[in-house]
Amino acid sequence: MARPLWKGAITFGLVHIPVELYPAEERKEFRFSMLDKRDFSPVG
Repeated sequence: MARPLWKGAITFGLVHIPVELYPAEERKEFRFSMLDKRDFSPVG
């Protein structure tokens, strides 16, 4: 699970609301391999 980037609170008079800000995207690594168009075998 992602860790919050920021923790704080919003206060409206006597109401106190805790807030946590999380990152909106998750980065993943993609791997691409080239294939021969005749028989779809890996190139190289």
